[in-house]
Amino acid sequence: MESYLEQYKYMIKRTNEFKKSVLVGIVNMIKCIETKPLSIGNMVYFYCTDENGNEVPAYCYKSDYIKGGKFLPIYDENNTGEFGWSDFEECCRIFEVIRKACLKY
Repeated sequence: MESYLEQYKYMIKRTNEFKKSVLVGIVNMIKCIETKPLSIGNMVYFYCTDENGNEVPAYCYKSDYIKGGKFLPIYDENNTGEFGWSDFEECCRIFEVIRKACLKY
């Protein structure tokens, strides 16, 4: 029988794997369906490279995008406050909006 600590570590690992698969899935969907940034409301979504060199879903405010602003990662994994959201549940809500917009085509 596994200890509670082992079970907990396993679930954390699985959760992190899920997060990574969602991020990769959104980037792949954007790459396959959208050839240019996707405008939804006052935001523009695409993908960018994060500080670790991974391609991740990204956002830019429409007004900044028009002025040549850069895309920032949606998910702020390290909760630095430099970009995006650190609450993955909030990110999933955004990812669902992107997914629905991509699947309209």
